[in-house]
Formats: sequence, structure tokens, C-alpha cells
Amino acid sequence: MGIREPLTLQKRQVLLFFVLLGLSHASTEPVRYSVSEETEMGSFVANLLKDLGLGVEELSSREARVVSDGNEKHLRLDLLTGDLLLNEKLDREELCGSTKEPCVLHFQVVLQTPLQFIRAELHVKDVNDNSPTFLDKEIILRIPESAPIGTTFLMESAQDVDIGRNSLQNYTVSPNPHFHIKTGNTVDGKIYPELVLDTALDHEKESEHRLTLTALDGGSPPRSGTTLVLIKVVDINDNAPKFSQSLYEVQVPEDTPIGSWIITLSAKDPDAGSNGKISYTFFHSSEDIRKTFEMDSVSGEVHLKSALDFEVIQSYSITIQATDGGGLSEECTLGINVLDVNDNPPEVMISSITRTIKENASETLVALFSVRDRDSGDNGKVVCCIEKDLPFILKPTFKNFYTLVTERGLDREERDEYNITITVTDLGTPRLQTQHSLRVQVSDVNDNAPEFSQSSYTLRVRENNSPALHIGTIRATDRDAGSNAQLSYSLLPGPQPGPDAAALLSIHADSGQLFALRALDYEALQAFEVRVRATDQGSPALSSQALVRVQVLDANDNSPFVLYPLQNASAPVTELLPRAAEPGYLLSKVVAVDRDSGQNAWLSFQLLKATEPGLFGVGPHNGEVRTARPLSERDAPRHRLLLLVRDNGEPPRSASVTLHVLLVEGFSQPYLPLPDAPPQRAPPERLTAYLVVALAAVSSLFLLSLLLFVALRVCRRRGGPGSLGGGSLPEPHFPGHLVDVSGAGTLSQNYQYEVCLQGGSGDSGFNFLKPIIPNLPPQGPGNEIEENSTSRGSFGSFQKGAMENRGEGNLQTRQVLLFFVLFGMSQADSGSFSVVEETESGALVGNLVKDLGLEVNELSSREARVVSNGNKRPLQLNLNTGDLLLSERLDREELCGSNELCVLHFQVLMKNPLQFLRIELQVRDINDHSPVFLEKEMILKIPENSPVGAVFLLESAKDLDVGINAVKSYKISPNSHFHINMRINPDNRKYPELVMDKALDFEEQPELSFILTALDGGSPPRSGTALVRVLVVDINDNSPEFEYAFYEVKISEDSILGSHIVTVSTWDLDSGINGEISYTFSHASEDIQNTFEINQMSGEVSLRAHLDFETIQSYSIIIQATDGGGLFGKCTVRIQVMDVNDNNPEIAVSSMTSPIPENSPETIVMVFNIRDRDSGDNGKMVCSIEEDIPFRLKYSGDNYYTLETEQPLDRESRSEYNITITVTDLGTPRLQTQHSLRVQVSDVNDNAPEFSQSSYTLRVRENNSPALHIGTIRATDRDAGSNAQLSYSLLPGPQPGPDAAALLSIHADSGQLFALRALDYEALQAFEVRVRATDQGSPALSSQALVRVQVLDANDNSPFVLYPLQNASAPVTELLPRAAEPGYLLSKVVAVDRDSGQNAWLSFQLLKATEPGLFGVGPHNGEVRTARPLSERDAPRHRLLLLVRDNGEPPRSASVTLHVLLVDGFSQPYLPLPDAPPQRAPPDRLTAYLVVALAAVSSLFLLSLLLFVALRLCRRRGGPGSLGGGSLPEPHFPGHLVDVSGAGTLSQSYQYEVCLQGGSGDSGLNFLKPVLANVSPQIPGNEIEGLPSFRNSLGFNIQ
Repeated sequence: MGIREPLTLQKRQVLLFFVLLGLSHASTEPVRYSVSEETEMGSFVANLLKDLGLGVEELSSREARVVSDGNEKHLRLDLLTGDLLLNEKLDREELCGSTKEPCVLHFQVVLQTPLQFIRAELHVKDVNDNSPTFLDKEIILRIPESAPIGTTFLMESAQDVDIGRNSLQNYTVSPNPHFHIKTGNTVDGKIYPELVLDTALDHEKESEHRLTLTALDGGSPPRSGTTLVLIKVVDINDNAPKFSQSLYEVQVPEDTPIGSWIITLSAKDPDAGSNGKISYTFFHSSEDIRKTFEMDSVSGEVHLKSALDFEVIQSYSITIQATDGGGLSEECTLGINVLDVNDNPPEVMISSITRTIKENASETLVALFSVRDRDSGDNGKVVCCIEKDLPFILKPTFKNFYTLVTERGLDREERDEYNITITVTDLGTPRLQTQHSLRVQVSDVNDNAPEFSQSSYTLRVRENNSPALHIGTIRATDRDAGSNAQLSYSLLPGPQPGPDAAALLSIHADSGQLFALRALDYEALQAFEVRVRATDQGSPALSSQALVRVQVLDANDNSPFVLYPLQNASAPVTELLPRAAEPGYLLSKVVAVDRDSGQNAWLSFQLLKATEPGLFGVGPHNGEVRTARPLSERDAPRHRLLLLVRDNGEPPRSASVTLHVLLVEGFSQPYLPLPDAPPQRAPPERLTAYLVVALAAVSSLFLLSLLLFVALRVCRRRGGPGSLGGGSLPEPHFPGHLVDVSGAGTLSQNYQYEVCLQGGSGDSGFNFLKPIIPNLPPQGPGNEIEENSTSRGSFGSFQKGAMENRGEGNLQTRQVLLFFVLFGMSQADSGSFSVVEETESGALVGNLVKDLGLEVNELSSREARVVSNGNKRPLQLNLNTGDLLLSERLDREELCGSNELCVLHFQVLMKNPLQFLRIELQVRDINDHSPVFLEKEMILKIPENSPVGAVFLLESAKDLDVGINAVKSYKISPNSHFHINMRINPDNRKYPELVMDKALDFEEQPELSFILTALDGGSPPRSGTALVRVLVVDINDNSPEFEYAFYEVKISEDSILGSHIVTVSTWDLDSGINGEISYTFSHASEDIQNTFEINQMSGEVSLRAHLDFETIQSYSIIIQATDGGGLFGKCTVRIQVMDVNDNNPEIAVSSMTSPIPENSPETIVMVFNIRDRDSGDNGKMVCSIEEDIPFRLKYSGDNYYTLETEQPLDRESRSEYNITITVTDLGTPRLQTQHSLRVQVSDVNDNAPEFSQSSYTLRVRENNSPALHIGTIRATDRDAGSNAQLSYSLLPGPQPGPDAAALLSIHADSGQLFALRALDYEALQAFEVRVRATDQGSPALSSQALVRVQVLDANDNSPFVLYPLQNASAPVTELLPRAAEPGYLLSKVVAVDRDSGQNAWLSFQLLKATEPGLFGVGPHNGEVRTARPLSERDAPRHRLLLLVRDNGEPPRSASVTLHVLLVDGFSQPYLPLPDAPPQRAPPDRLTAYLVVALAAVSSLFLLSLLLFVALRLCRRRGGPGSLGGGSLPEPHFPGHLVDVSGAGTLSQSYQYEVCLQGGSGDSGLNFLKPVLANVSPQIPGNEIEGLPSFRNSLGFNIQ
């Protein structure tokens, strides 16, 4: 609105305010009535006729009615009698709650004409219809069993919504021996129950009590409510844990897996909660115990933490302490005996070793070693052995000492190193063994001359090489090693006279590489010989020679040379050629030569250029120049030919030849052949097809045979050998008397293997050991079979039970013999010495010469030395004096641990002869270690109520010293609470006990600290200390206390949810769970619990639900603080709610009238009342509506208003009004409420229908379907309802014409027009009709509109041809002179179309003609004209087919046929010449190629077939072997092996030992090369060599 509108609104509001203020003083007192709650509906309340002095007729005539706040219908008025009756059953608690007293309902009696309001009040009286109710169906109290008699415990009170004497009055409790009930009053007058303890509680006897609490009201009869009180007796720690037995014993094998369960110890504690939770720990446990075992502190299970070792510790004694949550504890003893198992394999300790032995040395000491087994009994007894067939032996000395010596002299050329495996096996179950491998190398002497791999070498060098070209390498080998095997090479003259080798070649002295010093020429020198000498570096030096033959290879370095025709530029060669020469006539022949050899001298000829291409040809291989075709008159008389001669080298070289040709006329007239007609392609001959088919068939058969052969070979190779476990490997049938005459090195021996499977070696492959082969006498000089350098597998040990019966028997015999030898030698003499630990290095221990009766010079001559286990060197021997000295400082604790007797065993080794002397060295203990506590700080938790005299165990100290130097006593720093006692365990270990002398008090001193000292018995004594901290465990002997007993706080009612209100604080002198305080509401009503919440941990009270000053103005809350032990304290918090303007005014509508007739006078639209729940200025209100509407507000008293019309309303001007009633209070800030209502104005029929336009034009396409909808005519009526419902009808048009009813129809309700039949544009183009619209009012009103219908044309007529007439009996024929020019008008097609518009537009098109391109037609005028000049070839008659098409959619057409006759101006028509007969094409080359290809493929197939049959026949000559019952494919018999013995049978037998190891990661079989005796074949000059490697039919690699 503008500025004026707000000012006017404010004036009206102010005026209304003063009117209301005046009326408030003039109103009368309200009429008061009363009724009891729960009275039945329809009950009589009062009679308004008597109370108000009204008549019965007046109630009806003035439309009396009862209106209440919020439009609630509690009462109804009987207009016939004036009785005021209850409209529903009333519930006082629902209407007014439990706090509002009295409960008053306000209502008004409204009378109209004139409008009058009578105020009244209804008082609702309370009845005892509600029983007391506890908010919790179960109340849980936790009371410590130590609570004193007379202690009071608050409980939640019951709720009763009744008031007065019907409210809650008393509490009772079910009979019980421990408690009774007393009641107390709160500040607001409510009573609450308190539980009083009569007799002491005991958690162990009865952990909980169940009571029934009853609340009684004061009604008649009284009502009651009950709840269950569950009292949980809180346990205190008054019982210590108890074990079922004081000593537990268990036996555990030493191979028990880590983590295994050993035993479960269980102690019981009758206390509950944390006091009954028992934790288990090791007490007074040594470091060994803690590292070996672990204990679950909760379950008491003892598990193995690390591996046991019987050889180190045989038993454990463990003290286990069970401690409850309150600090009380109990101990028991666990004895664990370790059972010995054979879990230690024997150990081999090498004392000395000699790794290199000269091959000419006699019996030599290789190694000195000792063996031991840490197990006991049979598990610790051992036997020792090495492999057989080695030139070494084991000799026992004494006390498990052995020497490994050579059995005979060694030969390095036979074997340069030995891998010796020492196997030590114990006698336990299962038997364990240890293997120690030694590698012994044999040193070399120069006893072998260098050897070339072959006696002569052939090297090939291509001519024209670059100088210093490397042409080959000559290598020799020397079986010696080191400098004896270092070779140098030199050149010597060849055996035949020839060029100087030093001028042509040079050799590298170290590598044997040969170099050509200059370029060689094949044409000058084709080959030459030279000798190479290899000399070693030994002393004396040895040498050998080899013959080297060098062949020079030809290179294409010469071009062809033309002999004829001579190429002379001054006199060129001219050949004469008669013109009558036939094709193939020999004109000339080119003759050329090439100095090169081989394919470099092969020459080919080619015609490069000719004056007449195609006339001459040259033979590619013979150089003959011949004519390629007959000569003709057109050929030039002179010709020049350029020919090329090329060799076959790489790259090729060539020469050119020029030849002149002169044609000679041999005839007077040359032969002129007729011009050739274009050759026609001859039909394909059948021979070519047959050749193609035959070639394809033979090729397919050959390919199929090849694939079949490959498949058979693959299938055979996939076949595996027989079972290795059930039979031996097959023996390949290679006779031993066959000699390899080809030098290929094919194996000609038989092999037999012994297989040994070993586990755990890390190798999963088969290792084949050296074959055992008998020595064969040599049969020829200069030839020998070499032994493979690697004749042993990756391990060569014999394991027990893994060899054949013969090997097992020998091994067992040697082991038994060795055992008795060792047993006898164990009784040898020994010497004994002693020394104090920590003695300085170099100190004298004893003198062997004096103590053992030896001579001084004997020590040096026999190379005496001291040997100890593990190769340690704590002692050294002075060979000059015989003194035995310390080589290092000894530590008894490191050497022997806690064993009191510490003895070290040694041996004195003397050679020549070999002798061992045993020595024992006793190491005596000194006091060099102080007692040490494993934990530097001990923590004890002792309850403050522990009695005087209680004993608490402490951890003992550890001392590595033994005897008198070990721990002797304990003492404690002075204090007033404890002293120390010392206890001795069964294993003679001492540990301290802490004894209480004075009671503890947590509140006075929560922690005590003192020093515990451990003293040993040494001189002077050593000591160790540890800090002991005693943590006093608190008990619940103090109740929580609040800082204030009463808290008062004010809070605004608009505080947001979660707002902090107040924080109560308490303190409790107890600690731990006893000092942990939780806060709760005590005796809180449902309103308090729903509105507020308290943080149980912090005591912070916060807002949980919105506050409402208008509902509750203040709250009184009791807060209870309870500690972890069940003791509690209380305080009161009073919360005052402060009012704010937070309630908007409310509008309650009593009645409303809508719609209002538009012709009605001043009318009451609505009756309503307003209210504001706030108080003071926040509850004062003003009411207003908008301006510029025909309505006004009238105040009726007691906040009642009426909304009335100011003037009659017009629906056509405005059919409805949206009125907003605004009510604003006078608070800060001001709040307002708006109520919107919609008032509708009812209609009368005062407006006629109206069309949107006076006339309408509709268009319909002809040939429409019947009942086609062609348009809609609509009219509108400003009236509403039935006054606006229209019906339509047709009337005749203003102009005379066809009957509209026969053509059209109209829908009476929608005004839709329909065409009744199909219209035809050619018959009727347009017509008119009138449409009338009539409403349903009374009286009815109507109006009319003109409708014009236009018919649209459709393309429903085809073109009609006027000329030429289409008559089949007499077709139209047009004459056309042959001399007509292009564009000559032949005829014109004339056609018409009955349609109009574009449907009648015609176009012309020539569809078909006898001669396409000769005629054309105009697309728009239909004129037929010639398109080109006529020729003699054009036919005399023509037929033209033309098409006439309109432009409609879809288009329609008609065809026209026109005949044309040519009028010829010449007497004879043009006749073409007859075609010449085709000539046969020359024969195709494809046939020849196919014949050659077929012959080649057939020959290849036949050759392959013959080869396959031959191979099969050769293989079948040998017999198959067997392997475990299954056959193996026979190896191929080499054709280059020759029988040199004549016996025809195998002359050797070969035996192999094979070991299969598991776990090595290698799944292959490794076959070692057999060691053969020297064999000389009978064929001189040839050498039989073993194959370096081959793969047999089993797929094994044999090397």
C-alpha cells in the first residue's frame, strides 16, 4: 500500500484498543457452573432460561449457541428446553493436568439479532480415578556389604495425577529382615520413601534382595501402585584367592611345540566383581622361566614360550601367584619335569684340516675332528663313517676324537679333488645323523704334455681379405694345472714346400688365434700348410704340434670378358639378316669368359635395348641371338642391339655388348601379312584343369603324411619310462665293441644305476654318481677315453638303509668295530689342572713335561699342539718349555653357567706316531658378580584394610656366582609399616617376604617406597638393590559430599535445547572406583525427567525439552551423587522459569458463513475469539483486517469479534475475497498471528452467453470420411454453475443454399462440428450455417454466431491426354525425315486435369524409347523433339512411351505412346561389314608350370615316403628293453659305429650309483659322464670321445 494505508491501519488499531479497554470495565461477572469429572455424556449441567431470564422462543429466534476457547465442544445447548448438557465425558487430569487447581473451563453463549455474548465458567471437580504409579517398574539399589546398620537409602517416589486428598499419602514395603520404610517431605510438599538398613548385609551369603514397594493415596477407597526394589549387595574384597592344591607337577617332552598348553591352574575367590577377578603371574621366577614359559593372566593356562632343552635344564620349579582385584593373593608351586627325546643330531667339530695334498705325498693327515651328541643315554651314543671307494680312512683316537688320513698316494690327473662326507649317526629313536663335507684338492706336477683336440685343422679364408684378419683359433689343452697348464703357441714351416708361412700368417702366443698378414689372391694361391707348436710353462717344458691347412676361397672380383663379338668402336660388328628369316633364326652368338671360379663364373645373357623391341631375343645361358617374330615391311633396315653379360657372384659383375644388324632383301616383294583381327581368348583346355587337380591332390597327400609322421614322433616322445620303483632302467643296445668312426662321440657303453633317495637336502633332482666300469686294456697307441672331470654328484654320501644289501652289511660291520675301538680307547690316561676364573691371559696352568712324563724335544719333533672341542683355543702350549699357558681370560659363568663344578676338556695332539693325551681344566669361581634383581622396581598393591601381620612375597635377586658367593640375605630400608623375613625354597633358593607391622590408611598415605637390598656371602660381600613401591588399595569408606546443599537458578523459557543450566560438584576422599561419582535425579517427576537431563559423570544439568512458563513456572529437583561403592549424597536444585514473549496470539473461529449471495444485504461472515498465553504486556493484543475490502470487524466483548459485510457484493466484479485477520500482541518483540479465510460470492443468472467472434471459417478437404470433426465453436458465460452451462444447436444460414442439417451436425455440449457425408470440391466449394448457444439459467439466455465452411481441393483426378489420342486400333504415327536437325519438333502432347491449383500443374517425361538419346520431351510444354542428328544406323521405326504427371500429393499420371517412322532420303540403308573369324591364341605357359610343379611335388612325396620306410626298417632291427614291466623305445643305433672286436656282443658293463635328493628345487635328473678305462680302437688316426651331453628317451639330461 501507500503511506496513507499504514497510517489509517494504525489509527483503527488504536481506536479499537480504547474501545476494548472501555468494554472490559462494562462487562458483567461470568455465570459459574460445576460438574464432577468422568460424568456421563448428556448429563444436565444447568438451565439457561432460568439463569439468564430468557424465553424459549428467544433462544431459537436469536440462534443461541455455546462457544468455547479453541472451538472445543465440551457443552451443547438444547434450544427447545434451554438445558445446558455435557457433550462428552470430561477428564480433569487431561484438561488441567495435576498441578492446576481449580480446573475451570471458560465458554460463552452467543445470541444474534442483536449480537450478544454471555460469559460462563464450568468448574471440573476431581474424583479418585488414578492410582499412584512408579515411573520405573524396577528400582535397583547397590548397597555395599560393609554399610553400617541404620544407613538410609533414598528411592524414587510414585506419581499420582489426582490432587488433594486423592493424591499420594503413604508408602509400605514387603516384610523382610533387613529393611523398613520411612517417608519424608520435599520442599513442594510431596512425600518420598527412604529405605533404612536394619541388619548387616553379606554378599557371599545373599548377593541380592527383592522387595515390593507400595504407594497408597488418600481416596475412598484408596488406590495403590507397586514397584519391585532390587537390592544388589556390593561386594568388598574380604576373601583371598585359594588354589585347589599347593603343588602341581607335570611332565613335558622337550620337543613339545612352542605355544603348546602345559597345564591350567585354577584358584577360586568367593568375592564378586573385580574383587573376584583373579589374575595369575609367575612369582620369584628366574629369567630362564620367564623366557621359557608364559601364563595367561586371566585363564591360568601355562603355555610354552620357547623350546625346551633337556640337555640344558631338566626341571623347573615355578611359584605362581593368584591375585584378586582387591590386591589379596595366594601362591602355589608348579613343578615341570622335562623328558629327554632324541632331538639333537650329532655334532662334528673340526679341529684342524689340510685342504691341499701333493699328488706324490705318502700317508697324510687330512683332518682332525671330534664328534658329540647333546642327548643322553642311547640318544647320545654315536658312530662315525665316510664313503667307501675313497683313498681315505678314519682313525679314532679317544673321547670321540678322529683323524682323517690318506690311504695311499694320490694322482691329480686321475682326480684333482675329493668331496669327502663324514657321516655321524646316533643310536637313538629315531636315529639322527649329521654330515660334514670336506673338499680336498690335489696339487699338480708337470707330467703331461699339451694336446691338440685334433691332429690337423683346415681354415678357410676368402680372397682379398683385409690385413691382420682373424681367420681361426688353434687350441691345445694340458691336463696339468696352474703354470704347468699355461700354453704358448708358435708357427713352424709346413711339411710340404711352399710359400713362407711367416709372410702370410701370424699366431697369438697366448690365445692361439691365427691372423692373415696380407690380402690373399685365389687366382694366385689356392691353399698352403703350416705347423703350430704348443709349449707349456712347466719345468721341464713339454710341447706338441698340429698341422694347419689354409684354403683360400674365391670372391667375385673379376667381370666377364666378351670374346665375340669383339667390341671395337672403330669397326663395330654388323650381322646380316634376311627379311625372309623365320622366327627363331640364329643371328649371332655372344661368347664371354670369367676368371673367377664356381658360381662366380656362371654367366647369363640379357637383351637390354633394341631398335625394334620384340623383334630379337637372346638365350639367357648360351648367348644366342635369334629373331622372335617374322620380319615385316615396316621394320627398319638397320637395327642396334645392346646386350648384357652378367656373372652369378655376390655382388654380380657384368659387361655390355653392342651388335649391329642389317636387313637383307631376300625377295622382290616382302611378305605382307593381312592385318590381324583382335585375337579371341581360346577356351581353357581340360589338361590345365586336370594338372591343377593332380597337383593339389599330391601336395595334400604329402602334407598329410608329413603331419602324421610328426604326430607319431611327438606321441612316442610323450611316452614315459616304466616304474622306477619296480624295475631297473632299460639297457640301450649299443654294443661295447663298436667304435665311433665318425668322430661324433656317440656313447657306446651300457649303464646301470643304483638309486638313493635323500630327504631334506633341498634338492629334488636325481644325482647320478660315477659309474663303476672295469678297466679295459689299451688296444692302440695314442688313443684313450677320458674320464669326465665331474665324477661325483652334488653329494656322495651313503645313508643308512639307502644302499644295496652288500653296502649295508659292510657299513654296519665297520660301525660296530669302530664302536668297540672307541670304547676301549676311552680308558686312556688323562691329566688334570685347575685355574681361578678371570686369571690374566698368559698365566701358567701346568707343565706337560713334568706332569705327563714327556721330553721337551719330543714336543717339537712330534709337533705337539692343544686341541679342544668346538675348535676353541683357551690354552696354548710352549713347545720349548712344555708350559701350558692361558691364551685368554676365562669366565666361569660364561663357560658353565650356574653349574658349581666347571670342567673344560682338552687334548694334546702329537704326530709321528699319532697320539692324543687328554687334559681336564677345572675353573674355580670368584665373587665377581653382584646380586641383581630382574625388576628394578617392584610394585605391590595392598588393601588399606589388610590386617597387621599379613605376609607379601617379593621377587628374589639373581647371582651368577655359586657356593658361598651366591645370595645369602635380604634387608629393607627402615620404615614403620614393614619388615623382611627370608624363606628358603626346596631347591635351596632364598627369597624375601614382606611382613606388615602397622595398618595402612589410603587417605593418609596412598603410597610407600623403600629399598630392598640383597647381599651375597663373598668377601668382601657384593649387594644389589631394587625399589619396592607399596600402592595402598583404597576401600569405600567415604560418602560423596556436595559443595552446596541447595542450588537456585533462573532460566529463560526460550533457552535452546542442550543449554547448560547448572553444574553440581561433589568430592569423595576415596580413590579408584570408590571415588568415581555418578549423578542422577532422585524422586524426579515425569515432567522433570522429560525436561531436564544430568550428565552422570560431570554433574552438569542441561535442558532436554523446551520450557513453557505458561505451563510450569518452577521446578524443584533432588540430585543424588553415588560413588562406585554404593555410598551417596543429595542436594536440591530449584529452577525458576522466566517468561518471555514466545507465544503468538491465537485465533479461534467459532462460526463462518460462505458463500454469500451477491444480492444479499449486510451479513455476518465469521465469529471468532483471540487469546495470548503470555502474561502482562506480552498477553495484550490488537486485531485488524486489510483496507479496501467491503468487510469490517466488530468487537463483541471478552475478546470475541464478528466479521461483517459493509455493502452488497457483485460476483461478476469479484467472485471471492481472501481476507487476512491480523492479531498483534504488545510484547517485546511484538508477535503477530494472521488468519486467512476465503469468502466466496454466489451467482445469479444475469449474463447471456458470448461468442469470442461473430463469425467463424472452417476448412474441410474434399473426399472426407463421414462424421469427420471439422472444428469447434465455443461460447462463454460470465455466470457460474448451471447459469454458465451452455448447449449448442444449428440454424439455417443467412443465404439460400444446401440444407445445413444434411451436411453438418453439432455436439450440444462441446460445440464440436462434424461433416455428415463426404464433400466434393468439384460440386460444392463453400456454404454457411448459424450456431446458437443457450445457458441453463432461469430465465434462459442465448446468442448466435455465423459459421462459413470452405471445401479444399484434393488430387483425386488423373491427367487426361487430348493429343495424341490413345486408340489401340489406330495408333498415332509421326513421320520424321532423316535429314532433320537436332531440336526438330516431331509432335506435342496435350493433356488437362480436372483438379485445381498445383494439383492441375502437369509435367511431361520420356519413359522409354527405341533409341535412347535420340528424342527428348519438354517437361512443361509436352513438345517432342530430336536430340541429335539422325544417322544411317538409326532404326527406321521408333516407339516412344511418354508420361504425363500432375503435381498433387500423391501425384497422379497418364501414359502416352507415340510411333515414329523415319522418312529415308537414301536408296540403300547402311549395312555393317561381316566380322573376321577369330584366330586361335598361342598356347598358355600355365600348363607347363603346372606339369613341372606336379612332377616336383610327386618326387618329393615319393622320396619322403621311401626315407620314412627305410628309417622304420633300420629301427626294427633292434629289440626293445623293459623297465618295470613296461617297454621303452629303443635308442637309435648310430650308423657310424663299427664293430672292432668281432665278438658281436657287449664287452663292458657299466654300473652307476644314483642319488635322488628332495627339496633342492631341481626336478631334473643329472647323469654324470661315465669314467671309462683307456681303450684304443683298431682304426688308427681316430679318437673315440664321449658325448659331452645328450638326452635319452626318458627326457633325462645325461652329461
